[in-house]
Amino acid sequence: MAEFFDLASELNIASVDPWVLRIPIAEPVVTPMGVVDSAIALFVKVTEKSGETGWGEVWCNFPRYGAAHRATIVSKTLAPFLQSRSFAGPGQAWDAMHRASHILALQSGENGPISAAIAGVDIALWDLVGKRLNQPLWQLLGGRSDKVSCYASLGRAGGGEALIEQGLQRGFKAFKLRVWDDVDKHLTAYVNARKQIGDDCELMADANSSWPQDRAADMSQRFAGLNMSWIEEAIPVDAPTAVWQDLAQRSPVKLAGGENMLSREAFEQHIATGVFAVLQPDMCKWGGFSGGVPLARCIVASGARFCPHIFSGTPGLLASGHLLASANTADGSLEYGIEYNPPRDDFITHAFEDGKLVLGDAPGLGVVLDEERLATYRVRLA
Repeated sequence: MAEFFDLASELNIASVDPWVLRIPIAEPVVTPMGVVDSAIALFVKVTEKSGETGWGEVWCNFPRYGAAHRATIVSKTLAPFLQSRSFAGPGQAWDAMHRASHILALQSGENGPISAAIAGVDIALWDLVGKRLNQPLWQLLGGRSDKVSCYASLGRAGGGEALIEQGLQRGFKAFKLRVWDDVDKHLTAYVNARKQIGDDCELMADANSSWPQDRAADMSQRFAGLNMSWIEEAIPVDAPTAVWQDLAQRSPVKLAGGENMLSREAFEQHIATGVFAVLQPDMCKWGGFSGGVPLARCIVASGARFCPHIFSGTPGLLASGHLLASANTADGSLEYGIEYNPPRDDFITHAFEDGKLVLGDAPGLGVVLDEERLATYRVRLA
């Protein structure tokens, strides 16, 4: 394989088209960030002047009204820039988009939305190039296997017994529950989950940054004896380093985080502290493939466990799978929301085998989207 940034494939972009999707769900889910009463996704379709196309995805889960704004960043800021010149490949385009939008991000205070928009476009560009070169991205980027381990992620703590049973039947060997606010409200669910999955499966907790910083270390003690693999985002990522270090020293369970780190520098700073045993970048929030592949290699080289965060639709899930496969790490695991997710489940055709996502040998992401069906969920922007 050529060195990552030496993968040149000239790009002359004709159009960049954001697709905002909103799909009703039967049962709303309450989270610390707001109530989820519908499935929301932002797909991006890039078309080259040659007619070749690629699909990507922009993270837009919160705020729930934020998808339209990020779609506007794609169509009003990134699309005109990409159409104004040619690029030697996706890596050059990614770097150019970041440099061109740097002052705008500072002036607007919107580094997150702009970084996510760039990430989604970058994924689409790599999908296009993979198709052009007739290689699946996991292989193009140096991966040795098309199968990636996944863990079942539940958007709740209690009441997940049926979902866990479904996950066990599908071959999942790791399960993550939520633990928002007071641990004691949810501890019984973890005790029951451990009994249900047995000692051979992994069990993890995700607090979504909801624990009070001055109580987090004490709250972590409640999980002692449950053989937990990690506690994720116990406190906000921007908490003082000393607080994170104290939590890491006192917690009986390893710490995980990374979905809210939005630069290579942020990851390197956290890696240097040694606080996180598990790092979980979300490539649809920051990086895409152009930033994500070098970051993945850095994480693996540091000795931390690389477990990409993803809670999005088909392009985002598959992109994250290809990213994990490219890292060639033995203990990596991909997040997979076990509950019905229409932007993913209505369009994905890839198989699961024994708890692993099979990426296959189709070129690019390997995603084939039925645009006519997709259009039935599309929200037209003003």
